[in-house]
Amino acid sequence: MARNVYISNGVKSEQDLYEGLIIEAMQIYGTDIFYLPRAYYSIDTILNEDTLSKFESAFKIEMYIESIDGLEGDGKLYSKFGFEIRDQITFVVSRRRWNQLIGNKGYTKESVRPREGDLIYIPMTKGLFEIRYVEDKKPFFQVKNVPTFKLTCENFEYGNQEINTGIDEVDKLQRTSSTLINAVVEFDEGELHLLNEKLIITLPSAITGYTELLEYKRDGATLVERLATLNFDDGQFHQLTVGTTLTGEKSGVVSTITSLFELSDTSEDAYNNDPNAQNNPFEDVGNSFIDFSESNPFGEPNDA
Repeated sequence: MARNVYISNGVKSEQDLYEGLIIEAMQIYGTDIFYLPRAYYSIDTILNEDTLSKFESAFKIEMYIESIDGLEGDGKLYSKFGFEIRDQITFVVSRRRWNQLIGNKGYTKESVRPREGDLIYIPMTKGLFEIRYVEDKKPFFQVKNVPTFKLTCENFEYGNQEINTGIDEVDKLQRTSSTLINAVVEFDEGELHLLNEKLIITLPSAITGYTELLEYKRDGATLVERLATLNFDDGQFHQLTVGTTLTGEKSGVVSTITSLFELSDTSEDAYNNDPNAQNNPFEDVGNSFIDFSESNPFGEPNDA
């Protein structure tokens, strides 16, 4: 027997009531989080990645944490790449609230839902998670619509992205985890750049880009600036060289690089990398069996 044609479960008023009850429940039992959309600038269509992605804004919204018993996923494990933390957490967010607080804020022109790769920050636990999968079909059309998104997120692994959201607890991740470059500079006018100011890079070859001033310190007549991740307008990576100029976007102050701390510099102030990193041991072992002087690895030895 077919279902009763005189009773409908797809009435707009019922759908609005159903979604309204969900939103109210989330505002009671949920938690406030910050949603960080990922901004893409130069996507590699071969590897489907973007080395210049950034997080420049944060939107506050309520979400329900479905993982009430704690973090899920594979947890902490040892793999061939070392110690990994694969904690996962699941959030539920209202579609209506998503459109009100995020979707209509110019978040993205081509997306009508949360996107994989975006970040979620939980102030309560100070946890930062990356969206791995967005489920947009649950609950499955109970009143002929789906009023929520379910976000499966995993512990975020920082990869030198630029983070400038205005939330200090999030932004400090870049200051403490990125590869920081120390540059000795001299100023034309004797003034200083502003802290956390965006600096326009102009290489002697006329290639332009930008970075951020994280901090500076003076040692007598020498001034050292600590710079964040380098981003260049052509999408390629370039080394800073002596003679490169740095122009403050807000202050307008121009400085010229007179010397740099090279990667071989092992002093504590040269780079603020993870002290447990094994870069040097890997290089020492690799030099013992890899001949980097070989110019034609696919031909006969010593062939040009």
